[in-house]
Amino acid sequence: MRSLFAAMGAAAVLSDGVSAFVTPAQHQRYALPSASSEISTPLLKQQPIQTTSNMRLSPVFMAAEKFEKIDDDDDVIIAFMEESGENGIDCYVDSYATVDGVEYTIGIPCDYTVALCYFEGDEQLVPIELDDPLMDDIFPIAEGIIEDEFGEELALLRTPQTLTLVGELEESEVGDEDDDEFDDDDMADSEEEVEILVSFEEDGQEYHLVRLLDPVLLVGKGGNENTRILLTPEESDIVMPKLEDMFMSYQEEQD
Repeated sequence: MRSLFAAMGAAAVLSDGVSAFVTPAQHQRYALPSASSEISTPLLKQQPIQTTSNMRLSPVFMAAEKFEKIDDDDDVIIAFMEESGENGIDCYVDSYATVDGVEYTIGIPCDYTVALCYFEGDEQLVPIELDDPLMDDIFPIAEGIIEDEFGEELALLRTPQTLTLVGELEESEVGDEDDDEFDDDDMADSEEEVEILVSFEEDGQEYHLVRLLDPVLLVGKGGNENTRILLTPEESDIVMPKLEDMFMSYQEEQD
């Protein structure tokens, strides 16, 4: 299990006057809209697999489709690419699934999955979508802060489907007592637990770089031996409900 940021007290001021500071690790939860027919969230617009579904496969569906879980020790790495082929994200292969004769690969990002967010009101943490024009303004600032604070140790990347943080995080001072404050029964299915890593202010608004603590799974198909192509939104609408059912059915069989 990867470690987390250590608390850093000193503030840093960038050359353009942006004030940045690294905060102690904090566990926060923020609400995401319930899944629609797109099986999407604001952070992962096309194909995160949600682990809160209670659906079961029918015998007919189980006979017609195939799901294969990869051994955790295999560590097979494949680049999941945008359809244009210009940008990709390295993932460990988690599983393979066949739906309607097409084989799909389910992967877990190799690096830390993170998001840029801001608080709306006092409690609601709102993620900035990857295709939001605001991301074009805020991402370079966050990228520069990470570079200035950590040099070559960490790098923030604008990868497809989710931002990623490359490198190794230091041990956190957050203990088990902090984790006990949150009861899974009190957490809505539409909420996701995050850890605030870095905070900074721009134009009077405070922004936060957070680590996503819940697993992030991406889906691709085709490609070659070392790559897969991420699904389009249209493909996700059709395939994701079936893949979600297959994934949950396998999880229930293992319990």
